[in-house]
Amino acid sequence: MAETYFKKQPSPREIEKLIEGFQSWLEIDLDAISHNLEQVRNRVGVEVIPCVKTNAYGHGLVPVVAHMMSQGVKCFLVAKQWEAEQIRDAGLNCGIVSMDPLFSKEQYQTIVKRGITQTVYQRMNADNLNFAANQLGKKAQVWIKIDTGLGRVGVRWNEAVELIRYISSLPHLEITGLFSTMSEDVELDKLQFDRMIGVSKELDSLGIEYGTRSIASGNAVFHRPFTYLDAVRPGLMLYGFYPDPEDRESGLDLRQAFKFMARVEQIKWVNVGESITYSRRFTAPKRMKVGTIHIGYSDGYPRGLTNKGLVKVGGKIKPVLGTVSVNHFLVDLDGTNVDVGGVVEAIGREGENDAHKVSEMAGIMTYSLMVGLHPLIPRVYLKEGKLVALSQPRLVEC
Repeated sequence: MAETYFKKQPSPREIEKLIEGFQSWLEIDLDAISHNLEQVRNRVGVEVIPCVKTNAYGHGLVPVVAHMMSQGVKCFLVAKQWEAEQIRDAGLNCGIVSMDPLFSKEQYQTIVKRGITQTVYQRMNADNLNFAANQLGKKAQVWIKIDTGLGRVGVRWNEAVELIRYISSLPHLEITGLFSTMSEDVELDKLQFDRMIGVSKELDSLGIEYGTRSIASGNAVFHRPFTYLDAVRPGLMLYGFYPDPEDRESGLDLRQAFKFMARVEQIKWVNVGESITYSRRFTAPKRMKVGTIHIGYSDGYPRGLTNKGLVKVGGKIKPVLGTVSVNHFLVDLDGTNVDVGGVVEAIGREGENDAHKVSEMAGIMTYSLMVGLHPLIPRVYLKEGKLVALSQPRLVEC
């Protein structure tokens, strides 16, 4: 199914022609994602179930899932039901575990009809899902979320066996996984892991089948090898990010997959002493060649880069001048030959303006940078240096 998805994409030339009209776009290197996936697989030695929530952390949900399927990934984790449906709408028949809570009868029915594995941690939800599956003459798969100490969502570890015993008795539900999320605290992580093992051992003694056990997400892949169990659930690291500085010492070689491209909208000369942008946040110390770039913080280019950001223009690193506004920022073009319509790297894959350094300059987490990228910005995808896919969402008029 993944191969079919890529075969239906426009040709490289057609994608190139479309890019000519883009004010901005993200370029995603699928080979980098393959490399990162292989790094994780070699580290953990168990199944990798990628977390692809929030538009695959800004990289584009469906193309990323299709590519990872082509690399042998069988199952994915999403945070929202609509994400699961988007994957199904694209004709991708992978396993999907949805963590979204369900509230309406229609939601339960959709989950069952579309073969989506639902996260359950309350008896009421199990009953509703069992009822929907019974009405449709199907059996629904569920993963049980266990709160081993994070305190966010899930059935408490000391109440989990009782709930799981009840769910296992429901005729139209099949438990295919148990999972939990660690707190990323050394002492509590060990306790949480022990609690998870305790639950699974008690279920074993009762003869209750529960499928896959998973407690390790990205932080544990880096730092908690004792937690790998049957499957790990990495997220941002699959796209080449080290969420924390100490992650770089973990022995994993990760490659950033995306870069943020944009075009110069206008070029002007600013005289010495002239102030530009909101609140006169930059005053020219000399006569300067200044370019307007048609992206801003509504597109995901952080406002915190005001008078701090660095942009790659014709191979040179040039500073952002003044305020990053909703739809624009200005850049120093002195010493460059770029024209109107010329392409700049607002965020590069490497060097002084890669995503890690941009996040640091803006005073935000790499997670915040990536999930803040506007989903309607076109994404183009390369494999072996060739354009292979395009994601170009459009707003639907009401």
